[in-house]
Amino acid sequence: MSTVIILILLAFIASIGLSTWLWLRLRKIEQQFGTFFTATDKRSIMQAMNQYADTIKKHSDQIGALADHTKQLKLISERAHTRVGFVRFNPFSDTGGDQSFCLAVLDAEGSGWVLSSIHARTGNRVYAKQLVHGKSSHTLSEEEATAVTKALKINPYHAGE
Repeated sequence: MSTVIILILLAFIASIGLSTWLWLRLRKIEQQFGTFFTATDKRSIMQAMNQYADTIKKHSDQIGALADHTKQLKLISERAHTRVGFVRFNPFSDTGGDQSFCLAVLDAEGSGWVLSSIHARTGNRVYAKQLVHGKSSHTLSEEEATAVTKALKINPYHAGE
């Protein structure tokens, strides 16, 4: 009989030891994954993990949509006339002031137009010339070429540079 009691006592001590070890192990896991165990809505770990996975999927889809939108905006911005060159000049020695000007307006590829306004005593003349990749099928004056060169020096992707 004493052998049976000893065996029962040993089993009881072993179960207490095992319970203590399991409790310490659970505490360690709770510390490592505290976010899941401290939730106030008492949901299971699997429910929390599934909700986080759904949130990550939703955010991933949103990031993909933003990437597509960014590509579209880049294509649009490449066609925007963001490069501008301006030159004032006096074409005639007998008139005062630099009232004449050339204005070059180009997109990211260097295509656009150059507008020239020549001021004289008898009137004002305005000329426009188309540009494709920084070149015109018409001969550019020195002032027009300077305005185009100024516009081409502007980085279309970094405003202010």
